[in-house]
Parts: sequence; C-alpha cells; structure tokens
Amino acid sequence: PTPEIVLETLKTYAAPGGARGRLLDPCAGEGKAARELGHAFDCETWGAELSPERAAKAAQVMNRVFNAPWQVCQLNDESITVLYLNPPYETDRFDSRKRLEYDFLKSTTPKLVRGGLLIYVIPQKVLGIIEVARLLANYYECLMVARFPDGEYETFKQVAVLGYRRKNYQVATDKEILTIQAMASEDLPVLEPLGEPVYHLLPAPERGANGKPVLFKRNDWEPEEIVEATRANGVHRSKEWLDLLNPTRGKAELTRPVMPLKRGHIAMLMASG
Repeated sequence: PTPEIVLETLKTYAAPGGARGRLLDPCAGEGKAARELGHAFDCETWGAELSPERAAKAAQVMNRVFNAPWQVCQLNDESITVLYLNPPYETDRFDSRKRLEYDFLKSTTPKLVRGGLLIYVIPQKVLGIIEVARLLANYYECLMVARFPDGEYETFKQVAVLGYRRKNYQVATDKEILTIQAMASEDLPVLEPLGEPVYHLLPAPERGANGKPVLFKRNDWEPEEIVEATRANGVHRSKEWLDLLNPTRGKAELTRPVMPLKRGHIAMLMASG
C-alpha cells in the first residue's frame, strides 16, 4: 500500500480540471490510494483487485472496482484522465524475463487520454529496465521523478514518476532513454509537498478513442452470471439431456387419423414397418 505521507504529498502535485475526471487504479488493493487521490483530484475512481478480501473493501470506497485481474478487464482506450499505477514488484510467473511493472505500464498507458496524468509508483531500479525507460520516453512528457521520503524509501526503494501522456507519440532518442535509465542509480530528490500544483487535469471524456461510449467491464464471468446462464441455457435444457432422462418422450404413437387412410398411406406405413 502507498504510505499515507506519500499520498498526501502527491495530492499537491495536480489540480482538478474544472470538471470531474476519471482515475484508474488497476491494482487497487483496499482502494485507499484511489479514494484519497480521487477525492483530491475530483475524479471518479475505477479499478481492479485480485484479492477478494481487498476488493470487497475497495468496493466500499471506490465508484467501480472488479474482483478480477486487470488483464481480464475491458476499458476503452483514451478514457481515463489519471492513471495511478502501483503494480506488483516482481517477474511474470510464466516468464521470469518479464517484469510486471513494465507489463502493467504497457497495458494501461493506452487507456489514458492524451494529456492525462500518469502517477507511477515503482522501485527505483525498475527505471533501469530499457523497456520501461523507452516506453516512458516515447509516450510521456514533463516527467518528474522523486524518491519516497526517508523512513518509507528504505524498504522497497520506491520512487514516484509523474508525467503527461504525449499528445502525439514520439520515438525517443538514445540519449533520452539513457537519461531515464541513469535515474535507477542516481541520488534522486525526495518527494516533497508543493505550494502550487505543476500538473493540471482534464475532464473525463464521454467517449473513448474509438468514438464509442466509455465502457468498463470484466470479460470473464461473475459467479452469479454463471448460475443465471446455466439456469437459462444449461445442458439440462438440451434435447439430448431430456432424452436421457426420459427415453420414451420422443417415441411416436400411431393414433386414428381424422380422415380415413388411402391405399397409398397404408402402403407407406407398411413399408416403414
């Protein structure tokens, strides 16, 4: 969880844009960070959280949160105005060469509107990963990097990276990428409260990059949805299942017709047995 002193400091770095914004926290935990920053920045708060216990607590303080991994959630590109990203600090369990800090940054950056604000909380060493440095340099501008204050920094060596998403994608130079990578081992300034905010937030858009209304949902199924779908369309309603339960239900019976049979009818009945 992001320390309270860090959240209070981050509140001083941005000012609401005059209309309600939209904040996404894809690793919401108990929702404390999203709640605090959402209130300070006048943002609706959306998120995802894998732990059922933490997701239940987050649901009480956030506008919308799914108890699901971020990877199964669907959200329009360019639909949020603040991306608060404090991802897991570890490697992918299926590929030890991949860092989750990078994977989360890569998958959530497209969701941020152009000109939207990124708040990226990571261990300082992650800045040295070339994929992370390149993505930050290509997609973000007005970057500011500061380490956690003494007493909070020592455990995970965390830093906060803030910046606007660029209006236009830009291929970074080697020098720009190396500058970010060098921060992984530099003595960075301490994150301190500001007297005046340096970032100004945008109002939440009604439509995403595809021109469609903004939609945030999970692509897998909730248990209640599975039960309802099974009740309405489950295998127990299929012809094959009903035939197994009642083998004689489809057996035809010969009954007296309304009109007398002709010789042709009788011949077909006899021929068919």
